Amino acid sequence: MENPFLGDPFRDEDADVEDVEDASDQNPYTIMEGYELEDASGTDIGEIEETVYDAVGDVLKYVVVNGHTVPADRIEVDPGEKRVRVPYDRETIGSAPALEDLSGEFDRRLRAHYEEPG
Repeated sequence: MENPFLGDPFRDEDADVEDVEDASDQNPYTIMEGYELEDASGTDIGEIEETVYDAVGDVLKYVVVNGHTVPADRIEVDPGEKRVRVPYDRETIGSAPALEDLSGEFDRRLRAHYEEPG
């Protein structure tokens, strides 16, 4: 099975897109929306509702599950099983902030919540 998370997600005609929102249709990670999210112990948390892609940095920033935002830089994806595992426990995910205006301040608060460097 071809890995949908590899390769350049941009078309040549989109090379000059600067606004991340304008490139939302280019988010290669929307395929993960609907995947089941598991915590570090393998407990099901819920389905991924949203993926937040930084087109400028070409990285998946966050996934949202049950209204809570989870940093995506340490996730493990199993596309065959349509599952994603994160290195956090259920309680930490359940008390995480909801997705807000994407800013450096939100990112710092979120990373502090998960005790991640940022």
